[in-house]
Formats: sequence, structure tokens, C-alpha cells
Amino acid sequence: MSKSDILDWFTGNAETLTTERILFVFAVSVAVGIVVFLTYRLAYRGVAYSAKFNVSNVALVLISATIMLMISSNIAISLGMVGALSIVRFRTAIKDPQDTVYIFWAIVEGLCIGALLYKLAVLSSLVIAALLLCGSFYDSVSKKYLIVLRGTSFSQDTVLEILQKHYRKHRVRSANSESLHMEMVCEVTSGKTVSEAFICELKAVEGVHGVDWLLETGGHVG
Repeated sequence: MSKSDILDWFTGNAETLTTERILFVFAVSVAVGIVVFLTYRLAYRGVAYSAKFNVSNVALVLISATIMLMISSNIAISLGMVGALSIVRFRTAIKDPQDTVYIFWAIVEGLCIGALLYKLAVLSSLVIAALLLCGSFYDSVSKKYLIVLRGTSFSQDTVLEILQKHYRKHRVRSANSESLHMEMVCEVTSGKTVSEAFICELKAVEGVHGVDWLLETGGHVG
């Protein structure tokens, strides 16, 4: 191998990067991106689903695969990409920590496909999708509710008896008592929504003026 051949290999080793292979990589990227898209759509349990974010995950798989193809086909470009990507700063705030999982998932799948590791990309995407769907199913079966009671000098023991009557898993999160105002926050775990009979029974406690219930979703309450 001559010196010119070595220089040509460093500056342009893209003879195996044919149009057919590029299109096949993009096709696999779209297929895996659809898996990410459907998983996020089915597993999302928040209050503000973002379709734009979900579509961007599909695009992120394609972008990561393209970057990986560039790096693998030309060493000079790969060195330039390292410097270019090192100065990029992303300052978008991610409110839900689970969104970070999908971002990294899309990036990793794109890198696998760009490296022509199709079997690893397909199997890992299916396993991760199954894991996230199972996790979301567990969250939908076991829900946590916050019960907020406000009034004047009501009996906490009576409230606890009502909670124990309706829900096996319950606890007092906080209690605040003043001369003319009293507030009590309780947590109950149930697979169903809070029943109207339970709320009415709490309202019937002497001294209770108002009862609110909220679904606890982890990152935010809604």
C-alpha cells in the first residue's frame, strides 16, 4: 500500500457506502423510530402529551444514523465532527425525566443502525419498548391520589378510620392545625379513581369544610 493509498483511505473511505445501503439504513431507522414513537405514545402517563417531541425522537434516530455513517466513512470528517459536537450546547429544559430516556434511546438506536448493527438495534428497541410499556402498565394499575381536607378542628382519627375502610394503602403526608383553620393531606393508593361515596363520607366528618383530591403523577401533580 503506497502513501497515496493511505491518504486516500483516511480522506475518503466511502466506497462501501452505496445508495442502496444508505436507503436501507434510513428504512431501518424509520422502522425503529416508529417503535420509539408508538412506545412513547402508549406509555405516556403525563398531563401534557407533546406530539412534536415524539416526532422529534423519530428524526433523532435518523440524524444519529447519518452522523454515524459520516464518521464511519471518512476519518477526516469524524475528527471534525468530534470538534463540532463538543461545542454544541443544548439548553432546553426537560420537565419530565422520562423524556430523557427516550432522547438517549433514540440516539443510541441511531448509532447502532449507523454502525450497521441492525440485529442489535432491532432487538434492543423491542426489549426497551416492552420494558417501558410494562412500567407504564404498572403505573396505570397502581395510582396514587392526594386527599386534601380543610376545615376547623376535625378529628384526625375519624379521617384515618374512613381511609382504612376504603383503601388498604394509605398514609398521612402532612397535617397543619391553627386556631381557626386545619388542613390534612393524605395519600391513598388504588387502581380505580376516587369514589364519590368516599368523598361524601369525608365531607360528613364534623369540622370538615372542603375536600380536594389530586392524582399524583410524580413530576407534577394534575
